[in-house]
Amino acid sequence: MEPKKRRKTKGTVIIGRGAATVRIYPIIRKNGYPQNTVCWKEGGRRRTRCFACMDEAKMVAQQISVRLTNGWSLGDEVTRRDIEILRHCEGVVRQYGVELVAAVEEWASARKTAGPIPLADAIRFYAANRTDLFPSRTVAQVADEFVESLRCKGVSDAYVRNAKLHLKGFTAKVSGEIADVTVANINGYLNGLKTLGPVSRNGIRRNIVTMFGFAKRQGYLHPDRKTAAEQSETFKEHETEIQIFTPEEMGRLLVTAHARILPLLAIGAFAGIRSAEIHRLEWEDIKWERGHIEIAGKKAKTAARRLVPLTDNLKAWLAPWREATGPIVPISDSSGALGDVAVKARIPGGWRQNGLRHSFISYRVAETGDVPRTALEAGNSPRMIFRHYREVVTGDDAKAWFSIMPPEVWPPAEWRLRIRRRPEAA
Repeated sequence: MEPKKRRKTKGTVIIGRGAATVRIYPIIRKNGYPQNTVCWKEGGRRRTRCFACMDEAKMVAQQISVRLTNGWSLGDEVTRRDIEILRHCEGVVRQYGVELVAAVEEWASARKTAGPIPLADAIRFYAANRTDLFPSRTVAQVADEFVESLRCKGVSDAYVRNAKLHLKGFTAKVSGEIADVTVANINGYLNGLKTLGPVSRNGIRRNIVTMFGFAKRQGYLHPDRKTAAEQSETFKEHETEIQIFTPEEMGRLLVTAHARILPLLAIGAFAGIRSAEIHRLEWEDIKWERGHIEIAGKKAKTAARRLVPLTDNLKAWLAPWREATGPIVPISDSSGALGDVAVKARIPGGWRQNGLRHSFISYRVAETGDVPRTALEAGNSPRMIFRHYREVVTGDDAKAWFSIMPPEVWPPAEWRLRIRRRPEAA
């Protein structure tokens, strides 16, 4: 039996002209399947390629014709595999609504920007550090919220006023979104405070750092990154020599003081309690029979409860108020009164800042020789006492300090104390 011959079909396709002519001959193979033969001449030889799909054959024929017209070398035309890859890539980018060319250009631009960093790592880093996902808050808004939160926490009015004042100056110079504030912005503001010393600048910086920490907890800043305030510069504080009162000077201060201010002087000198803490204390916090002053956590600077010994001479100075109730210091601001009493008592140089606390710690360390014990009573760390508070005094000086007693006639008749007494137990 004679083999079946290939049967030519009508419709030979001619693409190009002259030397760039490419012909497509469609036939039906002996097995009944269609075949499209692409024929062209190149390099003095006749070349052919066969395709089952006429569209694919036309695409290749067009590419060959263009190649021949431009004088390209053999092998530059696409293969079936190339076409499959092209169609796959077009399908991938189509779901994002862009053309393949635009997608490749965008990738190339991103690749150039990322440099040696893998694009996947760069994208993950960007996604984790996007600031546009956080609630929008200006620096002024966060400052107002922070100050209000301090009031709600029950911190002292003085602390709230101080924070509000410091942040008001900051927000007047640094505005905009808090997420956009840079380290350079904060450093520039602090460095611009030319009239203030390093201690004051560091105090303002602490308030700014605390406010930025509040913003982080509120979700306005990235939770896992250091804030710009934390990364800002601190100022070197020069060691200053602390000033204390001598026992003779302290005696003059006490006998000269008015009744409204004497308890503050006596408690600061012989118990070492901070002036701000004394302002928060009430007479009920003095446990006369137990021999100590109780400072509750909410009244202490460190928010930790502590008990301070009630020395014999302190008991004697406070004896007129033994049955009193209410605030120990009846005036809100005692700074002016302390300055006045220092002048009346003829203290050289006037009132000494933190002089009462410095004096107590210095004399207490000399009396007991026990820094950790003194640190516990004063609500400080031993390191802070060695660094800032301790002044070298002799044991005799310490004995004289804690032996300062009131005059025989005590209290003075001109005081005319108006003490609100504790109700008697039923």
